[in-house]
Amino acid sequence: MGKETARLGRESRVLAGAIWAAGVGIMLVEMQFGMDYVVSYVSGGARTIVAWLPMISTVVLHFLGR
Repeated sequence: MGKETARLGRESRVLAGAIWAAGVGIMLVEMQFGMDYVVSYVSGGARTIVAWLPMISTVVLHFLGR
């Protein structure tokens, strides 16, 4: 009976380790998708700022010139 309990304990630890490893893998994949989303959002915002930059600099220079 002791051997059976020890075997079940080993199997439980192996199963828990496999589930933990799968969870970490899923978390890393989700983090990568999240970072791709953030990078694309920041890139889109940077393009918008760069598009407005000539107009903003013209307005600022106009007011500084007065």
